Amino acid sequence: MIDDEFWDIETLSILFQATTNTQRPFLRRLIDGRDKFKADPDSLLKYTKSIFQKVFSSASPKRDCLDLLRSISKIISNDSLSTKLKSIQWRSGNSEKFYEGTVYYEADGIAYANHIEAIVNNSTVNLDAFDELILRANIQLCYELLFGYVQYDHIQPLLKRMDSHLTSLKKVISVVETRNASKTLTVISLRKCNQDTKKVIPLLIAKHFYNHHKNSVTNPPNRTFHLIIDEAHNILSEESSRETEIWKDYRLELFEEIIKEGRKYGMFLTISSQRPADISPTIVSQIHNFFIHRLVNDRDLMLIANSISTLDKLSRDLIPSLPRGACIVTGTSFALPMVILVDLLSKEKQPDSEDVDLEKLWKAD
Repeated sequence: MIDDEFWDIETLSILFQATTNTQRPFLRRLIDGRDKFKADPDSLLKYTKSIFQKVFSSASPKRDCLDLLRSISKIISNDSLSTKLKSIQWRSGNSEKFYEGTVYYEADGIAYANHIEAIVNNSTVNLDAFDELILRANIQLCYELLFGYVQYDHIQPLLKRMDSHLTSLKKVISVVETRNASKTLTVISLRKCNQDTKKVIPLLIAKHFYNHHKNSVTNPPNRTFHLIIDEAHNILSEESSRETEIWKDYRLELFEEIIKEGRKYGMFLTISSQRPADISPTIVSQIHNFFIHRLVNDRDLMLIANSISTLDKLSRDLIPSLPRGACIVTGTSFALPMVILVDLLSKEKQPDSEDVDLEKLWKAD
């Protein structure tokens, strides 16, 4: 993923399921602040140092800021600062202040300059995009708490989701400054990804390549792009209890746009699934050509009957009894539905998708 795509309000809002009225505007301010000062290579370090000075020299300190500063010190790996912050406490009552033993951090900033400033100035910031996002979110929340722009309880759940999701995402994707040269064929396996990541990665991939291809081709298109999705029911399903409605709608709308509008830009979608009934009907209805192997589930057969106008009743009746390797091909590229038998690949070229041989596995020695 390139840098501009990652630091995008739409991408971040969808990734972290930001609420419309409070969390999305918070992310917008975070991105705008980064864009304003990103020309200065030291801007993030200056931003990090300034928040400590603001918090410990504030006339109206906020208790939650101390926890945020402790998180910040861990992100930038300043062990001395982390140790120092453990000894600082919050005093409530008539006079709310941060204190350390007999030292109170006042608005004049003297205590901060004498006890913390030198440790903060010894900080360095060298982070990837994921850690930078977490760092900026903590600093942004600190600033806005001090000035009374937000309530901690409204934004803190967003930070928790960011921390959780980015831990998984940084294992499988990276953010780069420029786009790498395109390859003729790229295979992306989601086999070892968790369920949440399996939803996110296809969305990011589709968004990345669709926008780039749409904006770079001529009219008419001088090249094509083909996005092929295996086990598509895991990605294009309407029935998912793991994600919010907003997230699910965005995911499906993106793929529906690709399959409906992508042809004019030379971008084509090919999907493969053992459970076509689980796929969005809008997507299925836009498919032009079908290779139908054996299906026995009533919901799948009903979808086939309702979605494919080029399939006659005789051919539909054959679907539940098709032998292994046989399929019915039909669609706009074929004058009539045809039954074909796909040749078996040689052993060394076959995918690793064979069923477990239980008889062999359970056979006694």
